Amino acid sequence: MMISFETQPDRRLLTDALRRTMRRSLRLFTLCGFILLLPAAVALLGDDPVLAVGWLVGAVVFWILPALVVRGAVQASWKTYGLPIAWQFSDEGVRMDSALMESLIRWAALESVEPVPGQLLLKINRQQVVPVAIGALAVADRDALADLLRARNLLPGGARLTA
Repeated sequence: MMISFETQPDRRLLTDALRRTMRRSLRLFTLCGFILLLPAAVALLGDDPVLAVGWLVGAVVFWILPALVVRGAVQASWKTYGLPIAWQFSDEGVRMDSALMESLIRWAALESVEPVPGQLLLKINRQQVVPVAIGALAVADRDALADLLRARNLLPGGARLTA
């Protein structure tokens, strides 16, 4: 069985995919920001407002970091994903073909596939994910793709692919 389709570049989908992939690390930045509020409160209660402001600035920096990290990751990935990409899901694996590169991800390389609205995240490991936009696929093609991924034990049984 072979399923072939082409995707157009979509910066918003790429941003969503990278944010989803890095969500654990991004949550740590946010948590660190909240942790920095504790010494800020202690400094404020200790009547040292200058030190408290320093801790608050540190907290704000940690809260801003997730957006900057995602933005940088999107910019770094846009060279690869900012072009039309032809996808081919077959018995061999997942083939990706664009004006810049051609690659094949064999099924054995994939740990799982996470369906998110409008795309699939092909997980190679915790930090390596290949986003595939599926919004333009017909419902029958999405169902066939879901069946193919379930047959490879990459997609949970009840998971649905949504546009």
